[in-house]
Amino acid sequence: MIIEKPVPPIWQWLFGGGATSNGLQGDGALWEFFQATWVLGLLGLAIGLLITIFRYGPSRGWQNLLRVLAQAPRDLLGISPRRILGLTYLAMREAFRRRVWVALLLFFALLMFAGWNLAPQSDQPGVIYLNFVLTATTFIMLPVAIFTSAFSLPQDIKNHTIYTVVTKPVRPSEILLGRIIGFSLVSTLLLLIMGVTSYIFVARGLNHSHALIAKDLIRETVRGAPVRYEGNTTRSDHHRHHGQIEADEFFPEIELQALPNDGGITISKTAGSATASGLKEGDLLEAIDGVSLVAGKLDEAILSLQGKAGTKVALTVRRGDESLIVDVPRTILETFTEPNRGHKHRVLAHHSGASDSGKVDYALGEPEGLFVARVPKYGRLRFRDSKGDAKNEATWEFTEKGTNIGKVFTYRSYIRGNTLAAAIWTFDGLTPENYPDGIDLDVNIRVYRSHIGKIDAPVAGSFFVRNPDTGASSQERIFSGKDFTIDQMKIPRKVWNTQDELVDLFDGGLVTEDGRFEVWVSCVDPGQYFGMAEADVYIRARDASYTANFIKGFLGIELQIILVTALAVFFSTFLSGPVAMLISFTAIVLGFNKGFLTRLSQSVLNPESIRQMDAYERIYGGGPFESFYRIITQRNLTSELDAGMFRDVVKNIDHSLMYVVNKILSLLPNFEQFVEVKYLSYGYNIPADMLWQHFFAFLAFLFAVYVIGYFVLKSREMAG
Repeated sequence: MIIEKPVPPIWQWLFGGGATSNGLQGDGALWEFFQATWVLGLLGLAIGLLITIFRYGPSRGWQNLLRVLAQAPRDLLGISPRRILGLTYLAMREAFRRRVWVALLLFFALLMFAGWNLAPQSDQPGVIYLNFVLTATTFIMLPVAIFTSAFSLPQDIKNHTIYTVVTKPVRPSEILLGRIIGFSLVSTLLLLIMGVTSYIFVARGLNHSHALIAKDLIRETVRGAPVRYEGNTTRSDHHRHHGQIEADEFFPEIELQALPNDGGITISKTAGSATASGLKEGDLLEAIDGVSLVAGKLDEAILSLQGKAGTKVALTVRRGDESLIVDVPRTILETFTEPNRGHKHRVLAHHSGASDSGKVDYALGEPEGLFVARVPKYGRLRFRDSKGDAKNEATWEFTEKGTNIGKVFTYRSYIRGNTLAAAIWTFDGLTPENYPDGIDLDVNIRVYRSHIGKIDAPVAGSFFVRNPDTGASSQERIFSGKDFTIDQMKIPRKVWNTQDELVDLFDGGLVTEDGRFEVWVSCVDPGQYFGMAEADVYIRARDASYTANFIKGFLGIELQIILVTALAVFFSTFLSGPVAMLISFTAIVLGFNKGFLTRLSQSVLNPESIRQMDAYERIYGGGPFESFYRIITQRNLTSELDAGMFRDVVKNIDHSLMYVVNKILSLLPNFEQFVEVKYLSYGYNIPADMLWQHFFAFLAFLFAVYVIGYFVLKSREMAG
């Protein structure tokens, strides 16, 4: 899974200036908010005037309306924190009297039985666990928020207890705000308990351990000396991992640290056999096996320590004024198992014995990679056509789209195997300071097979990096392409170029002076295809905190709950409890399907917009009445209806209905935008710009509910 649509910066989202999906310039959210406020304000004044004239006559109706408008700024802005705090406390007590804590019991019961049924043999157990806890929390808390909020005001109005409050120096705006805050605080407390429980449930549910047993590993030898240990871990949580230990990659049990200002390399930590050999922390390392070290070349020093397990390396160290040569055995190796089910385990191999034929013991760590928060850096994608001369760049043709293989889902374009076709990503803003150890790439391709062969066999692909200005490139590297798998590829700082020279990625001419380079991906197997989209290959800039990402995911649920609470309280200002509850549920259903309903209304109001949509997004068959007619007459969705008056009547009715639906949708919050399940479940960091967008959208709807709800309560106060 990849994030298909990048999140625009918050200032662009607020003030506009960015291009929309159809290439047009989009209006900012702030401008749309002011437009909606102006239209709703005029509409509210007109409706309020009609109601007051109908109740009290023209003269008194005008007077009442002007009086309410004159009092509104004072009531809306001059609220008392003390009175709101008191009303908030009363709302919280009322919520607990309604036994909202039952929601926790239901949530705990779901978690108790969920561990048995959450697809333990799935290839992506982390995705399933996170999807479950986030979805369960959302769909338990939203009904709780509605039931708690929708019946409060109607019950007080029915029992006339509201009038005892209104007669005191309490403003309608404070009544509304106190209930929204009180009910929201109770829901927040429940959500906090669910969030902590979910975090523990997911962490414990996916935590497991394996073991590598030395006698079960295959020991590969050359001339009697071991060169590799290879085999599988023990089975745990319905899976195993493959492990491979290279016998010539062991190190002494020490840690090195480069001193500042090229002060040399010091031994910062010793353990086990290194300590027993006489090394001490703070020793200044001068030479390895008689080869003097270069100040600041820490990586080269670490590589020089590497060798066969059990062999010794001679370290020349300076301790005070004394120079010593200490023979230290190579006894440890740290590596990883091969990934399986979206994670891997750290392997610590420890060699014991006086020679390279000694015993090797293995310790495996906890699963790594299940809980990540990737921060991707995206590039710009273009394609090279499969035609032209491979040796003559002047004949190459570049396009914005690759080959269309006939799939309805046209988000990805495809490149054909064993041809010149390639997908090219251009990245910018690269500096050696940001990527001192090289560049990490995540590659998530799709495979289309023109002939099946072995269905689970990977399709071979290749990639290399290239300087877009000079054409200098690295040597190709072969990888295995698999569907629905994120391949992690490392571009080290030192790479081999096409002249068989080992060059630095930045200093060797592969990255331009202004920090740009290209990644070229091709399909190697003939007759097979790779599917590519712009977000399928990205630089993994860093990994953010998973715990912080988890909290941000639950913040999205929190905003939904407060918004639903505010809507339910608002509807209860002029509707009975059951009706307010029903309308609130309707608003949620419409809000979670706002994208589909918007496309449906646009396909009726603006049929030309269908041609601008991808095939999978298009909605055929017309509006509700036209669709009903097609069903009873058994007509397909794409054929045109017969011309005539009947068709014109049906289309006009649908057009009028969809116009009303479109205007109603513009007044409803888009609950889909508050859902960050896909980010959290699939291991992507939730961008701060997205959270700010959610927060400002939340404030806009909360402001509308607060102002309109005040005027409704004020009108009821005057009528009472």
